[in-house]
Amino acid sequence: MSVILIVKILIVLVFLVIFLRRPSVGWGIGLLTVTLAVLLDTIMGTFDPEQLQTQLGFFFYIFAGALLGGMIFWLLSVLWPYLPATKAAKAEPAAEAAPAPQQPESAVTAVPLSEEDSPYDQQMLYEQIQERFSREDVLDLMFDLEINENDVLFVGENMDQLIRNIMNTAVQRSQMSALALAVERILTPPPPDTLPRLEKINAASPPTVLRHYLLAYYDLEQLQKMTIALGIDWEQIGYGSKKTRVRALLLYLYRRNRVAELIDLMQESQ
Repeated sequence: MSVILIVKILIVLVFLVIFLRRPSVGWGIGLLTVTLAVLLDTIMGTFDPEQLQTQLGFFFYIFAGALLGGMIFWLLSVLWPYLPATKAAKAEPAAEAAPAPQQPESAVTAVPLSEEDSPYDQQMLYEQIQERFSREDVLDLMFDLEINENDVLFVGENMDQLIRNIMNTAVQRSQMSALALAVERILTPPPPDTLPRLEKINAASPPTVLRHYLLAYYDLEQLQKMTIALGIDWEQIGYGSKKTRVRALLLYLYRRNRVAELIDLMQESQ
């Protein structure tokens, strides 16, 4: 493998990692563009470029234009927040508004529903999630609070905005106490002996209880066997760690009202 090919692969991997950490339209188009550019360059290096260009004809210029347009779009999406015109447009409405106390950029904008849920407490909770949670932890938090991904997860928004959306939704639902407890349990999972006994768990139990029970008492092999026994393709519920698999399996079952089947299977095999 040549050094140039290694560099090409590294560039694609860099775009892939950034896209996974901060999914957005700009980085998605950038990833697609560099991947296609590497493939096209590899093909051009393998075959005779002039002959290949002749065979492709008009389509060669379409591919070249698409790659150029994709890179321009990616570059503009990255530089857009830093352009002077964009900064001026953001500053103009603020200058026209009535004087008001400035919030930090990362502050949660929701209004607390009780005296216990002060803006200061919300800000501390936000910072704890931002600093200590991975993306998987944030997805688990949404699951534990029964927040639909479509209500808080939007294309082009970064992780900070997702956290703010979750907290605002929790405030609107009067779930701030549940949110604080869920954060604590994700950071420090409850010991298995503190979880409810299996015979006490049913379809009406909070989803977070069943999630923690599966994480505490089942390994990946056991989860796979139960999934197959339920007639579900193991690959259909995604890939990743045990936490990812457990959450994906439960979401699959909750959306189809089949959680009771899983609990019956767990109790039968106990």
